Amino acid sequence: MATQPPGPRATDILLEAPLAKHANVVPAVEDRSYLLFIGGALLMAVGGGFVLAILLSLAQAGSLGLEDRVPWLIQAHGWAQVQGWAGLFVAGMGLRLLPRFAGRKPIGRALTVPVFSLLFSGVLLRMLSQSHRPNAATDGLFLAGELLAAGGVAGFTGLVGWTLLRGRKVAEPWRWFAFAGASWWAIWALLLVRQGFAGYDNHAYLAAATDDATSWAILLAGIGNFIWAIQSRSVPVFFGRKTPTVRRALGPGIALNVGALAILASPWLSDFEQRRGLASVGFLLCGAALLALPPLAGAVWGEATRLRPRARPAAKFVLWGNRFAMLAGALLIWAGVSDLVFAGERAVAARDAARHAYGLGLVTLLIVGMAQLVAPFFALRRLDARGTSLVDRAVWWCLVSAVVIRLATGLAADDWTGISRLHTSALAGALGWLGLVLFATTVIQAIRSEPRLKAQLAATADAARTGDR
Repeated sequence: MATQPPGPRATDILLEAPLAKHANVVPAVEDRSYLLFIGGALLMAVGGGFVLAILLSLAQAGSLGLEDRVPWLIQAHGWAQVQGWAGLFVAGMGLRLLPRFAGRKPIGRALTVPVFSLLFSGVLLRMLSQSHRPNAATDGLFLAGELLAAGGVAGFTGLVGWTLLRGRKVAEPWRWFAFAGASWWAIWALLLVRQGFAGYDNHAYLAAATDDATSWAILLAGIGNFIWAIQSRSVPVFFGRKTPTVRRALGPGIALNVGALAILASPWLSDFEQRRGLASVGFLLCGAALLALPPLAGAVWGEATRLRPRARPAAKFVLWGNRFAMLAGALLIWAGVSDLVFAGERAVAARDAARHAYGLGLVTLLIVGMAQLVAPFFALRRLDARGTSLVDRAVWWCLVSAVVIRLATGLAADDWTGISRLHTSALAGALGWLGLVLFATTVIQAIRSEPRLKAQLAATADAARTGDR
């Protein structure tokens, strides 16, 4: 008598094969709410952050007659990129991947869609309020945007925190990076409320030092911890390496988070030298962490041998993103040393270049690469592809060229002071915009072709089963 297979455990997540067709099998229905986050992030980058990068450079050059709006445009551009482009994508991928890492059931649309709506509407209102001349309406939009965003950030924090507390207690770095990231998003929610009222009382504008410190802290730690969580869990496997241990990741992880706290706290000090000193120590710690984390938790050399040949071109985005992260780390150390030892000579230029090496280099390249590697619709697209297309190559060259040009204009700020530098910076923004527009077309094409490819795979599976009978 044949023995029956053991039944599922209470903690098992039951996943049926999506193409299986049998009387006793119900095909799985994938939650696709993560597409909202990807689409929202792309829309915010293409319609907001990169457009503002172009406008900001031209306004600084006096080419648009918006010189008086430059301080507002700087903040609108920065948060459209940090909160809109990076934040929305990280939130979407975090809500999709972290439950899988933790052995929990996927988070349902009833929870993820409201989080997306709050995050997207919040950053949209802030961007709109700071892109127009101040009046009572823009002040109100700014406050409403910050409060909505705070709700979305708090919601994401709660979902991630609950997932981690209820999930498997594994001794792996990704879990502690994710806990740190969730903690930073809780701090971020409080900061958004405070900044909403501060901006409402100041014509939708925040004190430059406070806004700069907050954007650095959120970029390095609020966004960064989730970057290293997901990378440490996935990327070493792509390159045929072991995932790092908690012991090896502990030092860089502590340096990153302590450094970000120092940067965030620096504007609260009353003495200028103390503020500069505390911020410099923070940048030194974060710079050291960025030199250590990419080779530890990501990849800066080698070939993604564990990926199928058609998936390997996407890995170069991950590889070069981590290389730019290490460059950002070196620049932050340079800036910190300059502030502490050389009275800040060239520190501003170094930090500007580091911000774009990290934000445009690491974050943007990593988003494009990881989206192609982990999003299901891209996996199906590769089954239909004959190789790297011209559009795929254009995405790569546009984004890498944008990073290199923007790094050059940032580093040369003290010596290259003419209008031509600002126009060149606008060119970098235009190339980044074009690269993401082209990437968005590949996303749309992949999603549109998904039903056809699934039908083809189902037909192939049916034919194989028929032939076996």
